[in-house]
Amino acid sequence: MADKDEVGQLKEQMGSLEDQLKRAVADYRNLEKRIAEDNQAAGDFVKGRLVGRILPVLDSLDQAVEGASQSETQSSWLKGVLMSVKQLRQVLSDEGLAEIEVGDKFDPNLQEAVDVREGEDDKILEVVQQGYLLGGRVLRPAKVVVGKGQPVQMSEEAREKVETEEA
Repeated sequence: MADKDEVGQLKEQMGSLEDQLKRAVADYRNLEKRIAEDNQAAGDFVKGRLVGRILPVLDSLDQAVEGASQSETQSSWLKGVLMSVKQLRQVLSDEGLAEIEVGDKFDPNLQEAVDVREGEDDKILEVVQQGYLLGGRVLRPAKVVVGKGQPVQMSEEAREKVETEEA
């Protein structure tokens, strides 16, 4: 009889140890996943900082090329600079950088309104600075000028009435 009790206790202890082992393995796998996610997040953060520091240089190169393209013919140095800018854009694209597509309507999730002018409500009138996504997340919002509702045109009679009331 003692053997049956002992066997039962051993089976119970073995079941308990199996459960503990399963929990430990699950915890270890979760830890591995968390470490991989943290490493990915750290890499994305570093990449974002580096690309963010390069963007002003790209902006300056674009402005220089645009200015040079307007003032002179395609000289060999300008062609070289254009090729270099194209290569830089390709490298950044390979790292996950994409320009924000600016449509007609203002989207506060992708754009930053830096000025408001008379025009159709929430319509983008001008792109001041190109915005970029890195890995699908906004790295730099596009800086845009947005339209503000057109004023209602007063009739001559209404304008005269307002002017006489003010006087």
